[in-house]
Amino acid sequence: MLRLREYFDRSYPRLIERLERLGVPRRWPPLLIVGVVAATMSVVLAAGVWITGRSGPSDPPIAILPAAAVKDGTSVVTAGTAQLRSVAMVTRNRWAAGWAECATGPQCRYSAVLDRDGVKATAPEWPVPYATLRTGDEAIAVAPPAEGTLTGDATLLFRLTYDGPVTSRLQYVLPTRTFRSGEILTDRIVPGRIVVVNVEDSTVRMLETAATRSPVCDTGGRCWALTGIGRTDIVWTDDGGATWGSAPLDAKNQRGRLAVSPDGKTLVATAVTIGSLSETVSTMRISTDRGAHWTTVRNTPWSLNAGPVVLNDGTAMVLGGRFGDPTPHLYRISDGLARPDRGSPGVLAHLAGDAHLLYGPEVSKRHTTRLALSTDGGTTWEYVVPR
Repeated sequence: MLRLREYFDRSYPRLIERLERLGVPRRWPPLLIVGVVAATMSVVLAAGVWITGRSGPSDPPIAILPAAAVKDGTSVVTAGTAQLRSVAMVTRNRWAAGWAECATGPQCRYSAVLDRDGVKATAPEWPVPYATLRTGDEAIAVAPPAEGTLTGDATLLFRLTYDGPVTSRLQYVLPTRTFRSGEILTDRIVPGRIVVVNVEDSTVRMLETAATRSPVCDTGGRCWALTGIGRTDIVWTDDGGATWGSAPLDAKNQRGRLAVSPDGKTLVATAVTIGSLSETVSTMRISTDRGAHWTTVRNTPWSLNAGPVVLNDGTAMVLGGRFGDPTPHLYRISDGLARPDRGSPGVLAHLAGDAHLLYGPEVSKRHTTRLALSTDGGTTWEYVVPR
């Protein structure tokens, strides 16, 4: 019965949503929903024959429009007071950048820009910030629901294909405990929860497992995450969530971040304490054998601005501040020691990337609009405005 309910939720999401608005609960048995569907279709078909006096293949198709109209977001991105909020880069010519404009109205407005090999497109305006994500060789932008839950307002998916920009509504489907290869795991759409985004089906659903934060998948097919109440454990799965392994990380701290190298061999776990102005580092540990053994990193930054970027060579880059100086600096972690890096990209809001590409928004005294970008592991940097 549960599989039948999942089939209806996945195959007929708009119909199920409209039945809910008419008072038909989603929890009703699927066979009862079948009866409601059949009765509804009978009424619709009878009305169509009565009105038009005809039926059959010559009838025009019925188009179901999105529940909410969208507004062009160009004015958000091009505003003189626009701020760069987030970036997801695949290559220097394939990226998604989220923008915010908060100076011209009582509420902030948000949009995003996508670049696909030199062709750019702007996402619709939205009342909450876009999440910029990477999926395979593509960068996308997801507009989360305004209420912060998957039972509230619409959620938009914005893509840029070779055929042009595509805006679609992400349909909510039943929560599951498993996910498939190619689907996106993220905790940036619903606060405190991991959701699964299927780009090809334009669906989103809750992931109901022990994992709660910092999901990351390596190129070998293993997916990692953190969990725990009053403590922090690391969990992983090699079969799409069907089974999970688990190991303790911190018995006292339930806040932290996890970063994994693309090949899955090197992991960096950071426990942090939330202060009034920043996150201070409690402990930082590194493993170079897929989590079998851990080493405590020495000389770590005092404060943390973003999770580390872990590389396949067993090293990592981290953005943090010194004691008494919260200005973010780059540190390189190797041999269990964090050392200030020689590169100087300026003050960055956060750091992301891999061995081929490091990047982060440059913090300005006025408006954050530039992206610092390095293609040689942080030795040299250039600046671009991703819009």
